[in-house]
Amino acid sequence: MKIYKSLLVILLMINTSLTQAQSNIAGIYKQRSNDPQGGASMFVLEDHKFVVVFFGGALVGEWSINGNDVEFKPFKSDQHFLIYGRHNPDLKTTSRIYFQGFNERETFIGFGEKQAEKQLLKRVFNVSPNCVPYPSVSKFRDIFSKIYLSDQPDHFGDVESDPKAKRNIYAFTNKEKYNDFIAYYIKDNREEEPFYAKLKGGELTFERENFSAKRPLPTSGEDFEFIEKIAHAPRSTDKVFYNPFYNRTAEDVNDIHNWKFNEKKNAYISFLNYTEGEEYKPEAQDAYNKMNIVYQFNILPLTDKVVAPFSIDNKPLFTATCD
Repeated sequence: MKIYKSLLVILLMINTSLTQAQSNIAGIYKQRSNDPQGGASMFVLEDHKFVVVFFGGALVGEWSINGNDVEFKPFKSDQHFLIYGRHNPDLKTTSRIYFQGFNERETFIGFGEKQAEKQLLKRVFNVSPNCVPYPSVSKFRDIFSKIYLSDQPDHFGDVESDPKAKRNIYAFTNKEKYNDFIAYYIKDNREEEPFYAKLKGGELTFERENFSAKRPLPTSGEDFEFIEKIAHAPRSTDKVFYNPFYNRTAEDVNDIHNWKFNEKKNAYISFLNYTEGEEYKPEAQDAYNKMNIVYQFNILPLTDKVVAPFSIDNKPLFTATCD
């Protein structure tokens, strides 16, 4: 009985110590910066989530503590590519793809069943593209059963001649025979690498990041709601919503008081605001920002991811150069 009580006391002491450490860590840390736009702010939450907010974006991840060592590990996608698709009745038996972020690296695409030992992939953009058109949409005469995507390795070798120049080829299966696609390229980001701090005297000392002393976390208000929403948002989604001019939206299309699904258009209509045919008028005033008709794109399953060399068709889908 005495041994049991002793163990219970030790466990309570450990739990109390961990709770105190979490309370000591939780807070807002402001990055010192000479940038007129201001440095980053890091919100460290007690539930082991953290959010770094900077101009134009945010970084989300989880933190863990081992003694006085604290690791901050940003969430990082294990895929470089994602594809979402839908049935577009206007395209009939043809198809199209909107490429988002594919100009960030040398990226390649292929279609149909694999026919040779080395997959033949086509450049999406020319080498070192600039003045990239928006939206970058390519049309095709067929509806493909499979789509292959890859990118250039991090070195200066030639993908075709250098046996070390291998990269994952991602294979996506178009089981539903979609003909309208949104494709994302997710490049490697150095900011997504883990970073570290020491807990000393109730304060965090960061190894590289120049963060100031801790301030208390907000407990209510807009800042609190914003950080909570970002920190606990789903890391991935099986569907995305866009208007006809490739502006992504988070509209609640399930709100029956404002939206109705139109089977003929395969689209959600904001029936109080929609004007018939507006989806065909990109030149109309504020067309890009209007959310009166919205399309749902569903994720395509990744059926294979293999490291292998591939052959290249060097004639790109897009040639983006400045005049």
